[in-house]
Amino acid sequence: MADTSTSTLTNLIQTAYDKYVEFNLRSEPMFRKFADKRPVDVTNPGATVVFQLHNDLSRISSPLTETSDVSAVALNNTNKVQVTVNEYGNAVTTTERLALESLSAIDPAVADMLSYNMRDSFDALVYNVLVNPATGRYAGTSADDEAVVNGVDKTTAATTTLQAADVRRAVAKLRGANVQPRDGAFYVGMLHPDVSYDLRTEAAASGANVWREPHTYTEAGVGNIWSGEVGVYEGVKFVESARVEQAASATRSVTNKALTSNVATLTTSAAHGFEVGESVTVAGVDATFNGSHTITAVTSTTFSFAKTASNVTSAAVSPAGTASSLDHKVIIMGKQALIEAVTYEPKTVISPITDKLMRFRSVGYKGLLGWNIYRPEARYVITCTSSI
Repeated sequence: MADTSTSTLTNLIQTAYDKYVEFNLRSEPMFRKFADKRPVDVTNPGATVVFQLHNDLSRISSPLTETSDVSAVALNNTNKVQVTVNEYGNAVTTTERLALESLSAIDPAVADMLSYNMRDSFDALVYNVLVNPATGRYAGTSADDEAVVNGVDKTTAATTTLQAADVRRAVAKLRGANVQPRDGAFYVGMLHPDVSYDLRTEAAASGANVWREPHTYTEAGVGNIWSGEVGVYEGVKFVESARVEQAASATRSVTNKALTSNVATLTTSAAHGFEVGESVTVAGVDATFNGSHTITAVTSTTFSFAKTASNVTSAAVSPAGTASSLDHKVIIMGKQALIEAVTYEPKTVISPITDKLMRFRSVGYKGLLGWNIYRPEARYVITCTSSI
């Protein structure tokens, strides 16, 4: 007797699909919540909102004369901070046929994706304001070496990773500029998890009580701990998030190449600031050297990495190639660092059906708002690398 099985009646055996479509795991937005200065009495809707900052009176140093009237002094002129309001938005159009024939419900998916896109886009806009050198730096009243933003760039320093001394310096600069802490007695720091790894590793090596975990300083439980908060260190409450995005560093010019016994060595035209263990991307040299590599040895102007290939005699690279790594931005801030102006909050817009056969459905969001640095002295940015 012949057997009948799934291999016999293959036309009757169909593939089954799970109708639910999973979304990628997503990080929550974090930057816009730090805009703690907003307009409270706007004269009229406008393309730009101007905020005023009063300057304090100069100190008095001499006592009053008993028989003479005091001389009145003029108020100092205010400083103006402007926020340009722009319209932002996005939209998706689906068809009636797609909704009817799709394996899974498309409308809930569109709503979810637009919602995330709105939060993700606005969060990125605020982050770019916070780390952008063009948004101002604090000149200070004494000599300092903060040359770009109120902060430092370590990517060409002897040690390019974040260290405790960098945090102490940031806190000193903030306190020296009379910046008020954001959370109790603490400033708030935002950093990428890879940068947090380096800082916490140094803290662990310095003693178990140097880094204060969140549960040791909260009395009301986890409700007082921010999402991603990893602890207090050197007077700063640190929050780690992948939203503190990595960015390609300024490229270094590669002028010489060599490869001996499966070790490649490249020479840069100036100090590169790379460290052992750092990932570097090489381009414009040749097929043997180009690509992403992990650095195994460095001098001030050379770096080496493992490369299994035939030996290459030391030779000039002409035209010069490039080498770059991923830079990180660490943001440490106090009160009133970020300013926000909102004409109307981002909102969902469902478009009317206007096509002749009523087949097209459009939905999107729009908002009219903007951001700027309010008090440059309240925002400190450290540009660094990570060892992982």
